[in-house]
Amino acid sequence: MSGGGPVPLGGGGGRIEAYAPLPFVGVALLLVVLIIATPLLTGSSGSGGLVDEAVLVVDALPGNNSTHYYVRGLSTTTRYAELNLGFAVGFAWTGSFPTGPLTWTEWTNASSVLSVDRAVDDDPVAVNVTALFTSNGVNSLYVGVLAFEVAIPAGGTTEMLTVVSATSGISGFSTPVADLPVAILLSYVGSGGTT
Repeated sequence: MSGGGPVPLGGGGGRIEAYAPLPFVGVALLLVVLIIATPLLTGSSGSGGLVDEAVLVVDALPGNNSTHYYVRGLSTTTRYAELNLGFAVGFAWTGSFPTGPLTWTEWTNASSVLSVDRAVDDDPVAVNVTALFTSNGVNSLYVGVLAFEVAIPAGGTTEMLTVVSATSGISGFSTPVADLPVAILLSYVGSGGTT
């Protein structure tokens, strides 16, 4: 056959495959994606990532008067430059975040730690959380301002934890107290400058 005759399927392939076989192209693309994504996933770029992501863990036992709040990282070995956990009590629960001014008391503040925790006997309670992670002079700051109520809803029989949030990126929800603990991802708000 002469000239541009048809190439049978499974035959010699196209022009690109002759110079860049598809398996090698796929591996090269995967490597490019990993090179770009790794700093974002690990947080090593200072832009927030899985390594420095902070959570607020909420725990209570059915029928118990106190609720426990823990601030820590997804990794058990992430040390934060600062962790701050404050509480406000004495407001009326309306099912939405309190509209009146809150007085933040009972602060737990720590630096160069893996976690902070506090048990609170009041209900409802608002919680103000900040977690500052520092790596190579770059900060990642995580925050959350939430309100919690543990109660049996009117007409219900199951004790529920209801969560409302005043922080963008954190959604409210309800869950049975028997299903606790629950981890709430804090909202990444930026680098907060450099050290």
